[in-house]
This record gives sequence, C-alpha cells and structure tokens, in this order.
Amino acid sequence: MTPTAPTHLQITINGKTYKTHDSDQEAASLLRLAGKDPKTYDLFVVKKNGVEERVKDNQIINLDDGDRFVTRQNLRFTIDGEAFRTYDDDQAASALLRLAGLDPATFDLARVGSPTSFRADEIVTITDGDEFVTVKHVGGVA
Repeated sequence: MTPTAPTHLQITINGKTYKTHDSDQEAASLLRLAGKDPKTYDLFVVKKNGVEERVKDNQIINLDDGDRFVTRQNLRFTIDGEAFRTYDDDQAASALLRLAGLDPATFDLARVGSPTSFRADEIVTITDGDEFVTVKHVGGVA
C-alpha cells in the first residue's frame, strides 16, 4: 500500500491564511500560530452564520479546509477596585457603570489619573489593566 501525501488544510485566523498538515490541533497551538499568547488571548471559531464561538485553550479542534477563526484579547480592568474582564474594548461609560452595579444617572466614570470623567453616552476605550473609579453626582446634576 502506498502512503498518501499529507493533506494541506487552509485556515484563516484574523483574516490571515495559514496552511497546515495537522488536521487536529489545540486552540492554544492555533493562537501561537497566529502569534498570539494563549495567556492573554482566546480563540473563537467563526461559524457559517458569522457567530463567534469561544474554544478553550486545551480543546482539540478537528480542522476542515476553509475554517475561520478570530482571536480576542481578554481585557482585565477594575472599577472602584473590583475586577472585571471583557473582550469588548470599547463600551459606553453608562454600560461600564451598570456593570459595576451603579446607575449612570447618579454616577460618573473616570479613568484613574485622568482629571475628567466620561459622559454617560461616551465610548470608553479599554486597555488591559485599566483602572476606573466612580464618583457620585453632586446635587443630582451631572
């Protein structure tokens, strides 16, 4: 019996195409293939309907030709010292206040070290390690 030549699979991670012979790989291996650290990033398989489904680092994925993946950084940040995590790096200040269990009509959000607070409808760009504090409105007026 003659051995068959290895099959080349073509997959896409973050829009970049990669070729592989190994049809079953751990998610962490695919993250490293894309130059991402599995300690900081997570891998998501993009389903045919465009929905992203997270894959655990040690989970083995049976690859098919044309599979698509994206990586997302799991951002860590604090609000008033309480730790939170998100993949969404831009959120409205009001959403972050609600995440902390506070009413945006009563509280403002500010980045530690910044002299000004965010408006409730302002989009806040979150980077890993950010620290935010909240301040109650004085006299009920924002």
